[in-house]
Amino acid sequence: MKRVFLWTIGVLVVAGLSIGAFVLLTGAGGPLTASLSAQTPDQAPAVTIRSAEPMLGQISASGSIAPQAIEHVVLSVDGAVLDVLVKPGDEVKAGALLLQLDTADLERSRLLAELDVATAQNSLDQLRKPAGATEIAEARADLLSAEEKLADAQKPAAQAEITAARASVASGWAKYNDLQAGPSAAELVKLEANLRKSEVAMQEAQRDYDKVKWAGDAGASAQGAALQDATIDYEAAKADYEVSVAAASQADVQSAVSQANDAQQKLNDLLARPNAADIAAAEAQVAAAQTRLDNLLTGVDHLEIEAATIQLQTALVTLGEARKQLAKASVVAPSDGRVLTVSTQQGSQARSGEEVATLADLAQLELTVYVAEVDINKIALGQTADISVDALPGQRFAGQVARVAPVNSGGSGAVSYAVTIALDGAATGLLPDMTAVARFVDPTIAGGWLVPTSSIQGEGSAATIPLLRAGVTTPARVRTGIVQGEWTVVYADDLKAGDQVAGSVSMPSAEEGSIFPRGARPGGPGAP
Repeated sequence: MKRVFLWTIGVLVVAGLSIGAFVLLTGAGGPLTASLSAQTPDQAPAVTIRSAEPMLGQISASGSIAPQAIEHVVLSVDGAVLDVLVKPGDEVKAGALLLQLDTADLERSRLLAELDVATAQNSLDQLRKPAGATEIAEARADLLSAEEKLADAQKPAAQAEITAARASVASGWAKYNDLQAGPSAAELVKLEANLRKSEVAMQEAQRDYDKVKWAGDAGASAQGAALQDATIDYEAAKADYEVSVAAASQADVQSAVSQANDAQQKLNDLLARPNAADIAAAEAQVAAAQTRLDNLLTGVDHLEIEAATIQLQTALVTLGEARKQLAKASVVAPSDGRVLTVSTQQGSQARSGEEVATLADLAQLELTVYVAEVDINKIALGQTADISVDALPGQRFAGQVARVAPVNSGGSGAVSYAVTIALDGAATGLLPDMTAVARFVDPTIAGGWLVPTSSIQGEGSAATIPLLRAGVTTPARVRTGIVQGEWTVVYADDLKAGDQVAGSVSMPSAEEGSIFPRGARPGGPGAP
């Protein structure tokens, strides 16, 4: 065990000495640096630096193009669709008529509301109008009549009225009894006698007429006239007899009972006078008549004016609502744009709250893509994106990040976040639902250059690279970024495309457009 421990310590010491020697040789002013600086371009191998953005800085994600805002046209009233004036794809201006509903019921409601306003206005005008002499005279007469009725209600009934009422009651019940009992024996004898007498008179008149009926003008003779009179008298006597001996009808009996009861109630009312209820009713009539006269003389009370004013205002509000509802039957475009969908048709019955169309401004489009969790922190608001569209090969479109969803938008198998890119207004040819790919530049890579890792002396902001320009190798100060195997991202304001550094790499794949083997991903600390 002790031998193993001593062996381990030895290995560590050797490694430390090796690292220290490497730092001394490659550090600023070290022998290796001086050796590289002294080499000519023919003696030192050279590697051309490359921009880091095309190699490392691109994040790609796909999605669908959509309008930045969609206007949903929703009905505010019920009604039958009379006409649909647009179809999908039409360009419309704000306020353009999209469809028209039947307005018959709404116009009727508006007319009724206008009549209510006119009525309320007339009532208010009448209250404010001064009373005329005729109206005041009528009010005085009404008050006098009400006072007389009150005085009459306060007095007991006169004896003559009571006597007449009792006679009416007796007469009524007597008539009822007569109907129930029928005619007396004496009345029947009298009726029978009258009937026989009429019959005899008619027979005698008939014999006299028979004596002259051979004459041509017998009908106009005295005998003819006498026969006619006798016949009428006989028919009348016969009718009286038959009516008298016939039983009374139910209607006659009920009528007699009703008349008798009415007479009895009148008698009871007279006997009950003065009645408290009658006096109270009469007093109320006097008070109402007095109030009306006072209002005419002094003007209407301000509370009545206020009530009439409130009634007029209520009618005006109802009228305004009726007009508003009528206006809603003409459905117009809420803004400029293109019609996307129309979801109703002529003759259909539409309901309030139903969506009938959608519109959008196709000059204001956006692309929503889904970025994996490992890349989402490299996306920032306002960051630019380069966009390609499957339907428009060879064309490039620009946009800026407008929104980044703060929660997972992916499925259960992966975590991703929705990133919405607002496209530039000049993006002609694009339509909603087109598939597109957005490419973002990693801000930690922007402005960086790829140089061989072996060419860098030092680290961080104190690092230098042996820059070859005009056949001379000069140490150039750089700031180091992420390291990817043989390559490191560095930052310096004076570096430019085409610059070379002294050094070498075993796999110069930067020339081929990628520095990573298949499946590798960028990593390492970010640069400012």
